[in-house]
Amino acid sequence: MLLAWTLGRAAQARAAVGRGFGKMEDMPHAEVPLKVLVVDDQADSADAVAFMLSLMGHDVHTAYGPREALELFREIQPSVVFMDISMPELSGLEAAARIRSLPEGTSTTIIALTGLGHEQDRRRSREASIDHHLVKPASPAALHRLLSAIHP
Repeated sequence: MLLAWTLGRAAQARAAVGRGFGKMEDMPHAEVPLKVLVVDDQADSADAVAFMLSLMGHDVHTAYGPREALELFREIQPSVVFMDISMPELSGLEAAARIRSLPEGTSTTIIALTGLGHEQDRRRSREASIDHHLVKPASPAALHRLLSAIHP
């Protein structure tokens, strides 16, 4: 049952990448693979971004909520975190601030990947010590450009 669910999620992610971002074979490839944590309470969105980043050659982990993300962050200590902002229980802004408060979180690049794109949203991201603010859907080229500039 779990295998069928996992295969179904992977198929949905491949379809989303194929529909929204062009041909998968045209996906840019990372020169320096990074350990990445993708955090989004919308599983389809998280899975599509994670799949896209894994196609680029990154080591990708996924959390479907901010509390799960905080636990996973401590375990894997990623170089980069893609954080949705609008999540129940605990906002992505608060989760980012908690990551920043950890000794291992001070050097992590945190990127908001959200549907919130107004200037006030970008300001709130900066105030929460989020390094970059991208609005969904972000193109593979934009993600690749941003990640290519990060050196773990």
